[in-house]
Amino acid sequence: MLHWFQKQLITREAAERIDECAFWAIATFGAKPFWQHTQLILPNEQFFPDKVNGIEPMAQYVLARVAALSGVSDWPWQLRDGRRMGAEAPPILGLPVARRFETNAPAAAAYPVESEPRLPVPFVVDQARQPQDLVASLAHTCAQHMLWQSQETPPGGLVYFEPASEILAHFCGFGLMLTNTAYTYRGACGRSYNPRANRQASLSESESIYALALFCQLKSVPTKTVFQYLKPHLKNSYKVALKQVRDQERAQELIR
Repeated sequence: MLHWFQKQLITREAAERIDECAFWAIATFGAKPFWQHTQLILPNEQFFPDKVNGIEPMAQYVLARVAALSGVSDWPWQLRDGRRMGAEAPPILGLPVARRFETNAPAAAAYPVESEPRLPVPFVVDQARQPQDLVASLAHTCAQHMLWQSQETPPGGLVYFEPASEILAHFCGFGLMLTNTAYTYRGACGRSYNPRANRQASLSESESIYALALFCQLKSVPTKTVFQYLKPHLKNSYKVALKQVRDQERAQELIR
């Protein structure tokens, strides 16, 4: 109930960092793709129409949908079991980060073949039972690859790589599921809690709600659409975030 009396969901400084990073993400990864193609991705059959059985086939399907909805379906993605991956950096392939969704961008055949470098995307087997966590995790990983391929430094420097890539995933349209999975209640004594099934968020829940509100303001997404899928306990916070977005000078520059 206290949210009803709040004027800010997050500090002004935190909001300004998100606003700045959003401005940078839109400019760096294509204003045209953002304004003309990017949608708020919802966990429904409109965006994920197929029914897929099996853990790895489901992960492959979700990765394909995430890539398509981000406008990078022709990039050489490779799904891999996260338990068998090392910490090596992915290759730099000169991919067109600002030309997402374009039919005249380099075709898939121009990218490395199967035996050559590809972009590894780890998945966690346990997330197959929590589809929103799986979508959010893969969307964040794809955004990390997009940022890495750009070789651009996000606002705040490379130490801000993880949160900046999560903000980029928000502005590829996945903010609702990122917000829904930013925090997971562990349950009484942790009996129903499976840490392997939950994604590792780089933004706090409140920061994620603010980024979602900023995206929805920019894209004129009705609140009723958001509320249809947003977790109930987050709805009051979302209302506060909308008010804060409207009060933030940098956010208003983006909206105008």
